[in-house]
Amino acid sequence: MKSLLVVDGYNFIFKYYDSRSINGNKLELLREKLIEDLAEYKHNTNYDIIIVFDSNKSEQKNRHSVKHKGIEVIFSGKTKTADSVIEEIAHLKEGYDNKFIVTSDNIQQTVIFKENIYRKSVREFCQELNRKKREVRNELSQFNKAQTTGFSSFERKLSKKSKEEFLKLKGNSVNKNLNDNKESGNKEHKS
Repeated sequence: MKSLLVVDGYNFIFKYYDSRSINGNKLELLREKLIEDLAEYKHNTNYDIIIVFDSNKSEQKNRHSVKHKGIEVIFSGKTKTADSVIEEIAHLKEGYDNKFIVTSDNIQQTVIFKENIYRKSVREFCQELNRKKREVRNELSQFNKAQTTGFSSFERKLSKKSKEEFLKLKGNSVNKNLNDNKESGNKEHKS
C-alpha cells in the first residue's frame, strides 16, 4: 500500500522548530533540517514525500521543484501559495491509496478532506516523527550492542564444538600476530 505525505514546509518549520530566532540564514538551514528529517522518515516508512514551500515573495516567478534526498521539494512561485499547490497535489496526484497532508493551517484543514485524503496537524506529525526517530535510535542501539557483545552472527551459527575450535584458532591467530609484531620490533631495535 503506497501512501503520499505532503508537508506544508514553512508551516511545519515555524511550529516544529524554535521559531523565535529564525532569520533568512537560519530559515535555509531549517529547510535543510526538515528535508534531512523527512528523508530519514521516508527511509523507515512506506511514504512518498513532498514538501511545499511558499515562494510568493521570492524572485522565482513560476512554481518549480527539485528532488533532494528522495524528497520532492516544491517552491510555489510568485503566482501561487503553498496552500493552493498542496490542494492541487491532494486532489490531482494519482496512484496512492492514502494521502496525508501535514499542516496546521486552519483553512487547509477544512478544504482538504476528501476520500483517502487525511490531515495531520503539525503537532500530531511531530509526535509521530519523534517516535519514529526514537525507534530508529533504539534499533541502532540494540544492533550496536549485539555487535559489541557476544559472538558475531557467523559465530552464532556454529555448533559448540566448532565454536571452541574457531575460538582456539582465533586465539592462536591473535597470539601469532602478537609474536610477529614483537619479532619485527626486535629486528628494528637490532638494526
